[in-house]
Amino acid sequence: MATVNLISADEVCIHHQLETTFIHDLEHEGLIHISIVDKKTFIPADELPRLEKMIHLYRDLDINVPGIASIDHLLQQVDALHSELWALRNRLRLYEGE
Repeated sequence: MATVNLISADEVCIHHQLETTFIHDLEHEGLIHISIVDKKTFIPADELPRLEKMIHLYRDLDINVPGIASIDHLLQQVDALHSELWALRNRLRLYEGE
């Protein structure tokens, strides 16, 4: 398997001074996806911005992994509601023009 779009979890942990268990805990909660290649853990590159937000919550705000999972769930709900609001506004504009 090619590791072109994968980032080593060890490198991320070293860069952010984290234990690798943090990455595995996030994966266990379903917050990130990891790939195992040749017995090494990798993170898809497109998940890195999301992972860095979670690291910020963990390190800077002292929020544990279950708390991060709750925050992530709430943010997903807010995004869904925001999308629904825009869709409803667009539909309303159709009727305002009549």
